Amino acid sequence: MHIFEPMSKPGVDQLSLPLTQFAIVDIETTGTIHDGKITEIAIIIHDGTKEIERFTTLLNPQRKIDRFVVKLTGITDQMVADAPLFEEHADRIFEMTKDRVFVAHNVSFDYGFLKKEFGAINVAFKREMLDTIDICRRIIPGLPSYSLGKLCASLGIEMDSHHRALDDTAATATLFQRLFQKDPTTVFSRIKPDMPDVRIPPNLPASELENIPTGAGVYYFYDGDDEILYVGKSINIKKRVLSHFHPKEKKKWAELWKAVHSISFEETGSELVALLLESQEIKKLQPPINSAQKRPYFPYGVYESTDESGYINLTLKRKDKLEGQPLVEVRSYFEGKRLLLRQAKKHELCQCLLGLHNLKGNCFQYQIKSCRGTKMGLETALEYNVRLNEAKKSLGMTMNNTLVIGTGRTQQEYSLVQVEDGKYIGYGFIEKDEANQPLELVLEHIRSQNDNPDTRKIIQNYLSKNKRDKVLEYKKSPDQGRDF
Repeated sequence: MHIFEPMSKPGVDQLSLPLTQFAIVDIETTGTIHDGKITEIAIIIHDGTKEIERFTTLLNPQRKIDRFVVKLTGITDQMVADAPLFEEHADRIFEMTKDRVFVAHNVSFDYGFLKKEFGAINVAFKREMLDTIDICRRIIPGLPSYSLGKLCASLGIEMDSHHRALDDTAATATLFQRLFQKDPTTVFSRIKPDMPDVRIPPNLPASELENIPTGAGVYYFYDGDDEILYVGKSINIKKRVLSHFHPKEKKKWAELWKAVHSISFEETGSELVALLLESQEIKKLQPPINSAQKRPYFPYGVYESTDESGYINLTLKRKDKLEGQPLVEVRSYFEGKRLLLRQAKKHELCQCLLGLHNLKGNCFQYQIKSCRGTKMGLETALEYNVRLNEAKKSLGMTMNNTLVIGTGRTQQEYSLVQVEDGKYIGYGFIEKDEANQPLELVLEHIRSQNDNPDTRKIIQNYLSKNKRDKVLEYKKSPDQGRDF
């Protein structure tokens, strides 16, 4: 049986295939893509069954042609000296390939050169691509060579002058037509978007990568059972997602590359909201490939009580549902102890009333002037509690009642992150034309979220580095609106 005989049982009804035209291209150059320029180009427009249009021209590269290339192609400096420059035919080349699949034999070479030439004249060139080497390997496996010359020789495709653009393009068009007639389903399945240096996962449709946004947000990878594999965030979701599929990416992503079947995302506009949402989702979903921020429970908390003399006491202990919600959660006993010691030093608080020390005899902290002798009766509960209440406000973060106002998901929107009494309250979004209203109405747009050490660290680190977002302090019971 001839290898290009039609299949007896087609895998798909051709009427269900997309109606697509193909721009089959071949170029000749002065040398490599790093320092080379195009000397000749040919384009044949094809619909899979017949040729529709063709175009070819020599081009003046404005540089010497490598002697090896001259010997290979027969194109000399004298032949291109009076030829047009690339930009003189750029419009036609752009229009001929527009809204068509860019096809070539070793497509990365021809496409890469054209993308570079268009870039030199500040024109973005982005096309879907198809490599006839790739589809030939899949439709006709096991051939000794897939170079164009040897393929044509073995398949009986005529070539008048190999390594001249039009002859190579015509031969590629004939090869493509035969491949298309034999197995159109495979041809369409191997069309790739313009994603340099990306190895698209074998179980992930390439079309899913095309629709990923380029703004800030959170993305999710799923396996074949729609179970979450990984949650990530980025200021450019598409760029970050594609970086996971880079051939030089870390080996730990090999598991993800093989397992991912689909992707979803949630745009936030704001990097801070993306960071907070990612942390929340990792704790909630516990994705197997994520390693950081997976702890959903923080075992210790700082609790408040008032003793019989009216002094407010703070106590660090394991969380107990019977005791209610602590003032703040911490990762460990030692982290909580360091937190209370910082507050004691900053506000001259009594370490005995913070549960850090038992007074026996004279107070050493009073002697070194780190506290005011509270436990010794040298100040009243009223005086002490004023400072203690100030310390409570910064147990979580060194912020009181604050709105962080940043970019939204659209140009007509703001993002909002709320902190109250040093604790993360939540995030939200508001239309810009609704922002100039009483603050209590603005705060209704906040979605309540869980405060924890991770979210507090995220907010503090972000604000220490980012100066673009607006930080607005407010009172708990505002009687006036705010103009953002």
